Amino acid sequence: MSYSVRYQVFVSSTFTDLVDERAEIIQAIWELDCIPTGMEAFVASNESQWSVITRVIDECDYYVLVIGGRYGSVTGDGISYTEREYRYAKSSGIPVLAFVHSNPEQIPSGKVEKDAASQEKLDAFRAEVMKDHPVRKWSSPAELGGLVSRSLVREIKISPRPGWIRNDGSSPVALLEQINKLTEENRQLRAKIPEDGNIDIDPSLEGGDDRITLIGVRQITRNGSLVSEDEEWSVTTDWNEIFRDLGPSLINETTETDLRRLLSRFHSLKPIKSGYDVRRPATVSLESWHEVLIQLRALGLITQGVKKRAVTDKESYWRITDRGDRYLVSLLARRKPVA
Repeated sequence: MSYSVRYQVFVSSTFTDLVDERAEIIQAIWELDCIPTGMEAFVASNESQWSVITRVIDECDYYVLVIGGRYGSVTGDGISYTEREYRYAKSSGIPVLAFVHSNPEQIPSGKVEKDAASQEKLDAFRAEVMKDHPVRKWSSPAELGGLVSRSLVREIKISPRPGWIRNDGSSPVALLEQINKLTEENRQLRAKIPEDGNIDIDPSLEGGDDRITLIGVRQITRNGSLVSEDEEWSVTTDWNEIFRDLGPSLINETTETDLRRLLSRFHSLKPIKSGYDVRRPATVSLESWHEVLIQLRALGLITQGVKKRAVTDKESYWRITDRGDRYLVSLLARRKPVA
């Protein structure tokens, strides 16, 4: 018995000016065996409009944002529904795929803002999105559909999400028998693990005492001053030190957010210039985080979390593997002094 995961994708944009573009996107999502959703799917409800929108976004795995030539209708707080949807998805940790028109000045006059204040808000929104995400630019509905399709395939590979699994009503007996079989196989394999816990690191991969440089940013301020500045930090350490710091939190699974926070603590190895203090917690760069994540996975020390969580929990979770657990014990276990 096999199960196929289908991902739900929220499509966010203004509507009347992007009807053709939305049609191309929705078709591309269907062709990937994913489930598109957005304002087309909203029906009359006793709930407020925003409550319906947030509930639908919570149920989605990925969020596609398209910015054309209009800012769109605004909510009570003065920002457009599109921008408010984007901010909500971003704050919820849902992967955002952003697409902006490559030549806004060439958009037909009937599809652009005529109100100066709305145009100013659109420009600011577009600039913010382009700063925060690796946006893709499009100039036609067909081009946009292809970009969304390729981008979504890539995002699913690098940021897997829970998705939806069809319940076909099959008897769970066969599945339970399979689980029991795999459990027994796992027990037999674990019985073959050496009791001393020694782990051999693949010699073709960096690990152990091999060096790695982490970079990030921290906010510093002169003693007694309220004015702060961003300072880039760079620290060279080794893979054992990184796993000593991250490993314990992985024993019972932890979020990617917490792991990045732990990794950013390595900034303290770089002295702060005289007369300054760190004002806010430091951050580690996305590039350094990805390098660490991929290497620890390649070494077989960590894997994705498996515990069931609420559908509204969109965080990515990681856990230590059996191999990683034995290696962590070999690094951290206290030993008696040699006589």
